[in-house]
Amino acid sequence: MPNILITGGAKRLGADVARHFAALGWTVVVHYRSSATEAEALAEELNRNRKVCALVQGALDSQRACHAVFDGARAAFGPVDLLLNNASSFVNDDITDLTDASFDTHFEVNLRAPVFLAQAMDAQGDNAHGLIVNMLDNKLDALNPDFFTYTVSKAALKAATEMLALRFDGRPRVCGIAPSIVLISGKQSQENFVKSSRINPLKRRVSPADIAATVEYLWNDGAANGQIVTLDGGQALWALPRDVAFLVKEGQAG
Repeated sequence: MPNILITGGAKRLGADVARHFAALGWTVVVHYRSSATEAEALAEELNRNRKVCALVQGALDSQRACHAVFDGARAAFGPVDLLLNNASSFVNDDITDLTDASFDTHFEVNLRAPVFLAQAMDAQGDNAHGLIVNMLDNKLDALNPDFFTYTVSKAALKAATEMLALRFDGRPRVCGIAPSIVLISGKQSQENFVKSSRINPLKRRVSPADIAATVEYLWNDGAANGQIVTLDGGQALWALPRDVAFLVKEGQAG
């Protein structure tokens, strides 16, 4: 059965994708850094009937650390067939107040880790049917200045996604998913989330189930390579001047 490695997979979106693929009969390796309680609970849930989930703990702050995480996944269930680079740093900053720490953290998690994990997957060989999926952001289709360093790091990851798709020549394939807001985050209120998640032509929220189904689709469609699938209900078509969370606060949308 195929094997998927999900970084940052212990909770939130990553956990939902893990449940989706376990239900399909896949073996699932859930990576986590500090969310041990959530990771162990998820593994217990998924392994209730049979052993389908393994955990691998580790930082993603260096080439060596990324390779160690990947090697841990291979040790659990064999070669990694699908790598979902889901771990992400998402903190608001602005060009006027960004710091070395903010800049380094975003690029460490959002760019360097996916690149070195892709390097590890390439090195394992036997990638004729492999796939790497990088989580991006629909902001890249309609840029605004909010979440400055986060957005720049994801823009770099989009470029890396396309370059890796060319370099690997389909062994493995490399694609990306660029969703709009999916889950409440940070200090966002529930009311703000409900309103901001529906600011799109379809007036519907993009759900974790939408993301999981798209990962599955990219796996099943062997022709998909270098594609970035935007899931935002058409929001990017509106070219909004600010992040939707701030538009709701300012009463400009919702």
